[in-house]
Amino acid sequence: MGLRIDSPYHHCQGSWYRGNLHTHTTESDGDFSPREVIQKYSDQGYNWLCLTDHDKITPPPSPLPNGILVFSGNEITNRGPHILHIGASELIEPKADRKLVLEDIHKKQGFCILNHPNWEKTFSHWPQDTIESLPKTFQGLEIFNGVVQRQEGNPQATDRWDMLLSKGYRVWGYANDDFHGIEDMTRGWNMVCAKDCTIDEIIGGLREGRFYCSTGVSLSTLEVNEHTIRIIATNGSLCVASGDWGIELGRFAGRAWELDIAELAQDRRPGYIRFEILGDMGMKAWTQPLFLRWD
Repeated sequence: MGLRIDSPYHHCQGSWYRGNLHTHTTESDGDFSPREVIQKYSDQGYNWLCLTDHDKITPPPSPLPNGILVFSGNEITNRGPHILHIGASELIEPKADRKLVLEDIHKKQGFCILNHPNWEKTFSHWPQDTIESLPKTFQGLEIFNGVVQRQEGNPQATDRWDMLLSKGYRVWGYANDDFHGIEDMTRGWNMVCAKDCTIDEIIGGLREGRFYCSTGVSLSTLEVNEHTIRIIATNGSLCVASGDWGIELGRFAGRAWELDIAELAQDRRPGYIRFEILGDMGMKAWTQPLFLRWD
C-alpha cells in the first residue's frame, strides 16, 4: 500500500502569527473607529488584522500601533449570503448571483471566504446546494464565527467543511471574531506560519493553508513529515482525527502526539484527514486538512 500526503505544512517555515480576518468598524456597523479597533487588537497581542466593513473598503489609519500589521478587505453583504474578500484593493459589485461575485473576485486574483454558513434560525445562511453550485474559486469557509455565539444559528461549521472536503473540494477552514463590539473580541483566530509578518507572507499563508485556527487552544508544534504528524498543545488535552464525512479515525489523550497517518487512515482510506485539539471549557484548535492519495 502506498500513500502520498499533500500537506500545507510541508513548507511551513518561520514563526506563528496570530490574527483576525473579519473585523467591523464605525465605517459600517461596528462600535469603534478603525484606529480604536486596531489598538484593541494590538493590546491583545495580535500580530495582524484585516478590516472588513460591509460593502466598503476601510484603509488602515496611519500611524499604526507598533507591532501590528493591518490590511484591508471587505464583507460583500448586500443582496445575498456574505463573502469575505481579503486584501481587496477595490470593491466588487455585490451581485445577487454569488457565482458572478466569485468570478469577479477570481478575475482580479482575489482571495475570498464564505462567511458563517450555519448562521440564522435555519442554520443555512449559506445553503449547501448554493455553495456547491459556486465556482471552486473560494479558498474556504468560516468554520467558526464568534458573533454567531450570541445570535441564532451554530457558530461552528465543520459539518459543512467535511461535506465539501468529502466531495473533493480543497478548501481551508478559518476561525474569526466577526468583531462588531468588545464582546466579540478574541473568540476565534488564525495562526499563520510565515517567515515574517508582512502582507504577502500572511495572505500567502492564509491562501495556501499554512495556518491553524483556534478558539483558545494554542499549538507550540505542528509538523508533517512524510507519513507522520507531530502536534504539541500548550493547553489541549485531546486530539481527534477525522476523515471523509467527518468520520472519527481516532482520539488520543495528552498534550503531545506523534501520529502515523497511514496507520490511522489505512482501514477507511479517506481522501483527507484533519485534526481537532480540544481543551478546557469547549476550547478547540483545528488543523487544515491533509489530502491523501492512495496507490
